[in-house]
Amino acid sequence: MSEQESDTYIGNKIDQSIKWSLRGQKWWSFANFGSSILIIIFSAIAAVLAQVKSDSTFIPHPADFATALSLAVTIISTIQSKLGFERKWVANRMTRSALQQLEIDEKTGTAPAELAKTFKAILSKHDEAITGSSSGG
Repeated sequence: MSEQESDTYIGNKIDQSIKWSLRGQKWWSFANFGSSILIIIFSAIAAVLAQVKSDSTFIPHPADFATALSLAVTIISTIQSKLGFERKWVANRMTRSALQQLEIDEKTGTAPAELAKTFKAILSKHDEAITGSSSGG
């Protein structure tokens, strides 16, 4: 592959990866902050409903609603924690930033071999951040 073809190939891969990382960042941000907001709202409503008297005409069985909301909070927070929403959001954010810096290098004439090396390191670091483990290297 010629140096010009290498430049074009690496440039295209960087562009694709930036788009992919931005999309991932948006989705994990939505999952992370959306679930956090639901946890806060459901917890607050459950606390209020736990204080409502059972003979209230406004809500037929407030304790049942409070229990259901508490269960929803437990499920949402467990899923959020186990799937690492925040860790994945941060990983995508860091990867996007690193890729944008690499794009600057690419546009200012860094050699394709150096771009490829850095690009592979960024992808490897991203995988480690997503999985929460290290490859040992």
